[in-house]
Amino acid sequence: MSSDKKRHLEMTVATVQQRWGWKALRKLEASSVTGQVPHISTGFRALDNALGIGGLAKGRMSELLGPATSGKTTLALKFLVQAQVEGRCVGYVDYGRFFDPDYAHRCGLDLSRLLIATPYDLKEALCITQALAESGGLSALVFDGLDALWSDASATQLLAAHLDHLAALLGRSGTAVLFLHAPLAMEAPALSALAHHASVRLHVARERWLRRHGDVKGYEAKVEILKNRLGPANRAVTITIEFNGTVHGDGL
Repeated sequence: MSSDKKRHLEMTVATVQQRWGWKALRKLEASSVTGQVPHISTGFRALDNALGIGGLAKGRMSELLGPATSGKTTLALKFLVQAQVEGRCVGYVDYGRFFDPDYAHRCGLDLSRLLIATPYDLKEALCITQALAESGGLSALVFDGLDALWSDASATQLLAAHLDHLAALLGRSGTAVLFLHAPLAMEAPALSALAHHASVRLHVARERWLRRHGDVKGYEAKVEILKNRLGPANRAVTITIEFNGTVHGDGL
């Protein structure tokens, strides 16, 4: 390759990386293939092992689907607890007004190192999410409450339009973002866009209640890996969640 062509290529790579983040276009070293992918544990050892890299990747979006009382919120909170192990703050965009601080505390979340956002509308929610992602100050962020968007065509288009920009921001900041929503019987534009951008898609469903002396002590849930860009997909594991003043999982 001539020196002019090489210099032009280097300038092109630098321009792309400046706009979209260094992960958008880069050389792969041998260590990049065989080395450890930066990640955060889900808090459940069996699920971490099934994902192949030990958890959910930093600097990427992940998606967690599940109906009410499936274990979806608990899994998300346990993920944030593991993100706080690094000593950094985490965030929760409570678009659906589902966040329960008492339950989060019983899951082990340090509320003094949590930023909670309660946006008025979707545009505000997405602006806050992007600002937090761009800051680089959060280890992980959960966006909860997408369920209300699927029947609103303008809202789904707004979300889909922001996902490309968010992906670039995460590539630079290293923040892990987890979107929560209930599964749909039919496809929606925003759901398709989110499924495209998510590195990992998980589906969780409660399988059975666990009882002791007639009282409910917890439940078992099945987590399916629907998509996994960084490891094996089409795997399923069973996790156990127990209540006893605090909320315990069968992982970390």
